[in-house]
Amino acid sequence: MGVIHRRAAAGGGWDGVSPQAYDDPSLAGVRKHELIGEAEGASQYRMRYFEVPPGGRTARERHSHDHGVMIVAGRARVTLGSEAHEVGEGDVVYVAGDELHCFEALGDHELGFVCVVGPRPGS
Repeated sequence: MGVIHRRAAAGGGWDGVSPQAYDDPSLAGVRKHELIGEAEGASQYRMRYFEVPPGGRTARERHSHDHGVMIVAGRARVTLGSEAHEVGEGDVVYVAGDELHCFEALGDHELGFVCVVGPRPGS
C-alpha cells in the first residue's frame, strides 16, 4: 500500500520522516530526509531530500549506483569527477555510478535537493 508524507507547516520537514544528520564535523548542518525507501516498502528506488546550510557541503564520495538529482532551493557548486559546475533551482544533475561527487551550497541561502537512487545492492 502507498504512503503519503505531508510537508510539515512549521520548521520544514515531512510528517513521519525524521531528518538524519551526519557525524562528520565537516558536514555539520547537512540533513538527509528519506522520503521514500525501504520503510515505505519501495524496492526499486529511494527518494531523499537533502538540506545543506549556506557554506556547507555534502560528502565528497562515490558509490556504485547512479543518482538523479533536482535542485529545488538555492544554488550549488556540483563536483562531478574532476569538473565543477554551478547549478540552481530547477536544474537536474545526473551522477554516474562510481563518479566522485559533492554538492556545495553557494551564497547566503540553504541548498535543497531531491535525490533518487536505485535499490541497495543485493536488494
